[in-house]
Amino acid sequence: MAAKQNRVQQTGKKPAQKGKSASRAGLIAGVSVAGVLVVLCVAYVLLCAWVRQGNTLREGTTVNGVDIGGLSGQAAADRLAAELRFDDFSTITLNVEGVGSYDVDLTDALSFDTADVVTDALEHDHGGTLLTLGARYLTSRNGVDYKISPTVQDEAAVEAALVASGITELDTTVQTTYEVTDDSLNVTLGTPGVSVERAATVQQIMDNIAKGDFGPIDCPLVTTQPDEIDLQAIQRELYTEPASATIEVHEDRSYDIVDSAVGVDLDVAAAQQALAAAQPGQSVSVPLTIQEPELSSEALSELLFRDVLGSYTTTVTGTSARRNNVKLAAQKLDGIILMPGDVFSYNESLGKRTREAGFQAAGAYENGETVETIGGGICQGSTTLYCATLYANLEIVLRYNHSFTVSYVPLGYDATVSWGGPDFQFRNNTDYPIMIDSGYANDKVTFRILGTKLTDFKVEITSQTLEVLQPQTNTVEDPTMPVGTSRTEGESHTGYKVNTYRHVYDGNGNLISEGFEAASNYRRTNKTVYVGTKVETPVETPTETPAETPAETPTETPAETPAETPAEPPAETPAETPAETPAETPSEGEGEG
Repeated sequence: MAAKQNRVQQTGKKPAQKGKSASRAGLIAGVSVAGVLVVLCVAYVLLCAWVRQGNTLREGTTVNGVDIGGLSGQAAADRLAAELRFDDFSTITLNVEGVGSYDVDLTDALSFDTADVVTDALEHDHGGTLLTLGARYLTSRNGVDYKISPTVQDEAAVEAALVASGITELDTTVQTTYEVTDDSLNVTLGTPGVSVERAATVQQIMDNIAKGDFGPIDCPLVTTQPDEIDLQAIQRELYTEPASATIEVHEDRSYDIVDSAVGVDLDVAAAQQALAAAQPGQSVSVPLTIQEPELSSEALSELLFRDVLGSYTTTVTGTSARRNNVKLAAQKLDGIILMPGDVFSYNESLGKRTREAGFQAAGAYENGETVETIGGGICQGSTTLYCATLYANLEIVLRYNHSFTVSYVPLGYDATVSWGGPDFQFRNNTDYPIMIDSGYANDKVTFRILGTKLTDFKVEITSQTLEVLQPQTNTVEDPTMPVGTSRTEGESHTGYKVNTYRHVYDGNGNLISEGFEAASNYRRTNKTVYVGTKVETPVETPTETPAETPAETPTETPAETPAETPAEPPAETPAETPAETPAETPSEGEGEG
């Protein structure tokens, strides 16, 4: 046992000697590690200092894949401005439930903030706390790939992009529609829908871009209602006054029938009540108020100028110039159309009587004498037309009798005219247009009034001679004329005071109306015969009657001088209602007839 214990102790001593050696070695090793650490720290600090001194970006540095490694800050910013693309950010999709999607191209609305990313990259590579630079360098010595998102350039550009996408035109509202037929207003009520809430959509896009979210967006919508239907405006649009057919007369006296119009109206209150009771999308029919015109186009076409209301013919005598004037007047007045209420003027319609207009010089009354006047004889045209209008039962507006009687119509039937003086006028007092139909043939001039007779009638004109003023012959001695000679001055005319009356009968001969038509006062003129009283001395000069001494008998009245006794009024010929004739006659009653 003793021997064994000794071995243990010995053994025990030996390990203690080894521990001292190990401590010494550990100390040496610790010193070595510390030295290494010191070296490393120094090296790290030197690395950090070296990194701090740089002013270019680390090789391998990229922004959205664009390499800016080794570049200074400005060079990197320039490269990014030139090479960065919006490919992944240029479009945002807007979804509209139940409708579809719209792509909004934001290319013109976006921009990249390259200055900030370059600043951040430089700060990462060369900035910050000194002792962190080495670590950053060691962990990213192959460069850093930066990711940046574009920002909104301005709100207006986003709104412009939204409009360009077409989504702002979206409106699923169905508007109310209507259709007007011949007898009804058919309305289909609209239904509500949705449209884009523009301001909210622009803000949503900007908010998503600010977060870097370029994914689809559920478009903000607003519910829209169909527009209110304006029944008052529809009523104004469709309203039509009933209008009878009429005619449009052209300058060449041709005419066209202007179509009649059916009266149309809408009971707005009834229509509003019917629509208020209907549901969205429902169709409602509202009857229109229809009023037929009194005279349709077809009826007017059948009635127009269908009947001869009145007609009169006179025989034309005198010179060829006088016949020419009467014929020309008839030609110029032929085809004139008067609408209901229109007033015809003989002077205005015929115009000034001139040679350029085709008129010639012929006999006419002037100061009690028959003289040659341009247009002489046209009073026979006005007289014949006057008689036709009487028998057509038209309203006489203006009429003057001649100063002396005329031979081609009975007393009281004439109408004198003169340019700048007396005129003959009448009014179309019927319900339809009338036309003057005039012509000249075989030395006769005829005027007819064509119109429409709704009921048959006949006019009779009668005259009453109130006074006859016989002409006288005044004899005057003339001492300058030899005895046995004479001369006559002036023309003798018998004077008359005559009233005419219009009588209107129906188709069965029953008297409808009668009354005074006109008063006619024809002048009486006397002639004067001058008788010579001068006695010649026989011794000196025998009494001889000069060859040119006027005959003692009165001169003859020209062929066209009016007859001195009234002719009997025509047995037939109609008129309707008497018109008042002006109480006074023009000065001297002169005219061109």
